[in-house]
Amino acid sequence: VKRVAASCVWLASKLEECPKKAKHVIIVFHRMECRRESLPVELLDVLSKKYTELKNDLVRTERHLLKEMGFICHVEHPHKFISNYLATLEAPELRQEAWNLANDSLRTTLCVRFKSEVVACGVVYAAARRFQVPLPENPPWWLVFDADKAGIDEVCRVLAHLYSLPKAQYVPVYK
Repeated sequence: VKRVAASCVWLASKLEECPKKAKHVIIVFHRMECRRESLPVELLDVLSKKYTELKNDLVRTERHLLKEMGFICHVEHPHKFISNYLATLEAPELRQEAWNLANDSLRTTLCVRFKSEVVACGVVYAAARRFQVPLPENPPWWLVFDADKAGIDEVCRVLAHLYSLPKAQYVPVYK
């Protein structure tokens, strides 16, 4: 599990705007392991045999992950749809709120559970409800954007749950 977690973080960083070096991922996961096992936190020497083994393991596990995913790792973000949807719905006043909700949706699994169009419709719907902006019901506006009401409701439910959680707390790495 620990190997897969490290490989997932490394692969995910490569797919977004913040690629991380394997060395950094290995060092962070090594520190986490030391803390979890209540061992003294030691600097991992990048020239050591242990580091080489961890790096080879990271690369090997990443290959397995990619193979299992069929080398399909592109996730489409809902942001690119929001402006078009709001322009079509003639509701530009919802743009900032919908954009914020889309940003926050990335803290959840919505981007892998639903098509980006559905998440975009969900955040538009949530923003409209928050600001009490009516959206067309006849025909239902979401059908125009290739989304279903059940998916939109689930997006709203997940976001509502996210906002019900306590705020994240800073945890210092060093004691």
